[in-house]
Parts: sequence; structure tokens; C-alpha cells
Amino acid sequence: MSFKCAVAFTLCLAGALLPPAAASDAPQQTDEPRTIEVLAQRFTFEPALIEAAQGERLRIVVRSGDGVHGFEIKKFKVSKEIARGGEPVVIEFTPDEAGRFPILCSLFCGDGHGDMKGALIVTARAIARR
Repeated sequence: MSFKCAVAFTLCLAGALLPPAAASDAPQQTDEPRTIEVLAQRFTFEPALIEAAQGERLRIVVRSGDGVHGFEIKKFKVSKEIARGGEPVVIEFTPDEAGRFPILCSLFCGDGHGDMKGALIVTARAIARR
């Protein structure tokens, strides 16, 4: 067996024996969506701005800090009622378009209702270069 063949055989054997985690330094991807907790209370959403990447799975958990509110992002057909003092409302979706999208309280909650606004800011996914 020639020296080159012996080296190639040894490298192939070593690569086959390495566990998969040691063979790659790439970060592990998870199928779980990113969770963002939001508090709805007169007359704000906290946080008011939610940032995400196009195609990123989101799980938004909304709680009310006082009365009944709504949580709406029309572009992504998200519209939920948030009960007073009730269980948190879990909303899962994947923003598939980049841009700035309003988050609104969709249920009248008092004189400052019109000021209860936020935004979902979705950044465009990077385009792979070849």
C-alpha cells in the first residue's frame, strides 16, 4: 500500500469514528419557536417593539396587566382576546414577509385605547450567494 493510500485510509477511518457532534462545529438548530412575553395594560404593550427575522417561528405569550385587551397583527392574521387576569394567550406564527407591521389593541379598553400600539419589525432573511 502506498503512503498516500495509507494516509487517505487513516483519515477516512478517523472521520467515520468521530461522533457527529465532534465532526461539526455548526450550531444545533431547534424546531422550537422563539418565545416572546408581552404584557398588555392600559394603554401600552410591553415590549412595544418585537423584532424577528423573516421565516423565524415565533411564540408570543400575551398577558393582561389590568382589563380585557386585544392583540392584533393584521398582516399575519393574528387576532386574539386577552382576558383580564386570565391565563396567558399563546400565539404562534411565522412572519413570511419583511417590514414593519402594526400591533394594535383590537378591543376597546378605555380613553387611551387608540394609543395602545406596538410594532413587529421583520428583517429580510439573507440571500445566499453562490
